[in-house]
Amino acid sequence: MVLIGKSVSRAGETSIYGHIATTHLAEVEQVLKGNPGEGNLRITSTPPTCTVGASYPDGDPLDTAERVIIFASKQGGEWFTMTPAQGVLPFPKGAELPFH
Repeated sequence: MVLIGKSVSRAGETSIYGHIATTHLAEVEQVLKGNPGEGNLRITSTPPTCTVGASYPDGDPLDTAERVIIFASKQGGEWFTMTPAQGVLPFPKGAELPFH
């Protein structure tokens, strides 16, 4: 799934690949690919798994009030960003999509 939206709040935590990951409630502005369903979406920010200590040593990419592009996949009935580094891209108003 690919969508434009923004995180509106934290919605808990889950575990993925043995690491604690933060789940966010995202406001969906536009769906570019896939079908996330209607309304706001619960999506977990996939943490890097090769780090020791903090789940997000460079910060949680969904922990922002800014508009973003989210790349996600469904695992076990829940949405997760595709990768820790490439699951979320900044996308301010007026920006053009970085792909066709």
